[in-house]
Amino acid sequence: MDWIRMVFALGFVFLVIPTNAEFTSNELKMFEDLATYVKSLELKLTQVEKKLENVEIELEGQKEINRKQTNELNAQRIIIDSLRANNNKLKQDVDKIGQQNEITDHVLKQIVQSRDDIEVNENMTKSRAGRNVERDVSDQNTIRVVRQERENIAFSAYLNRDLSNLGPGHTIQYGAAVLNEGNAFNVNTGIFTVPLSGVYLFSFACEDFHNHRIFADILVDGTRKSLVLESPAGDSHAMGTNVVILRLTKGQAVWVAIDASGHDDFLQNTATTFSGVFLYY
Repeated sequence: MDWIRMVFALGFVFLVIPTNAEFTSNELKMFEDLATYVKSLELKLTQVEKKLENVEIELEGQKEINRKQTNELNAQRIIIDSLRANNNKLKQDVDKIGQQNEITDHVLKQIVQSRDDIEVNENMTKSRAGRNVERDVSDQNTIRVVRQERENIAFSAYLNRDLSNLGPGHTIQYGAAVLNEGNAFNVNTGIFTVPLSGVYLFSFACEDFHNHRIFADILVDGTRKSLVLESPAGDSHAMGTNVVILRLTKGQAVWVAIDASGHDDFLQNTATTFSGVFLYY
C-alpha cells in the first residue's frame, strides 16, 4: 500500500506549499518523480479496473453457467421422479400379475386334480367290471410287446432216452423239447411252471413194448387232473394218450408222473411226449 501513502503525501505537498513558492532543483526533481509515479499508479489502477471488469464478466458468465446447470439439475430431478413413479407402477403391475399367476396355477392344479380323479374313477370302474387295465404305462408299444410275449406260451417235449425201473410217483424227465415258447417248461425236470393265469391245453402220451403196462397222470401241484393207461398188447409196441384243458393260476406247476395204482418198469423214448399251450385269459 506504499503508492497510497505517496499519493497522500503528494497531495499534502501541493496543498501546503503556496503556488508562488520557488523550488530548488532537487525539489523539482522530487515533484517530477512523484508525478511520474502517480501516472504509473493511474496506469496500474486502470489495469486493475480492467481486470475487475473482466472478473465481473467472468462472474456473470459463471452465474449463467450455474443457472443453466441448476435448470438441468432440476430437469434431471423431474425425470428421476417420473422414473420412480413409473417404477412403482411397474412393481404394482408385477404384483398384480403374480397374483393372477397364483390364481391361474391354483385353477390349473384343480383341473389336473379333477382329471386325475376322473382317470382314477374310470380305472376303478374298469376294475370292478373285470377288465385288466394296464396303469402307469405310457408307451403303447411296450404294452403291445408285453402282451405278445405273455401270449406266446407253448411247449412240446419228448423223452430222449428209454426209462426203466419206474416207481410210483416218478416224474418223467423228458430231456428234450421241439418247442418252448416263453421258456416256462424245464426239459430237465419235466415241470411246466404257469407264467400267466388263464386256460391251457395239455396232451401227453406214453409208449412201451414187450408186454409192459404203464399208468401215467398229469398233475397240477401234485393233484391228478387226467390219466393215461397203456396196456400190454402182445409182443409189440403200445401207446396211450390223453388231452386235458385246465384253468390255471400263475405259479402253479404241471408235470407227468407214473401213477401209484398201476405201473411197470419200462417207458420207451421218442413217442413218449408232453405238450401244452396257452389258450386265453
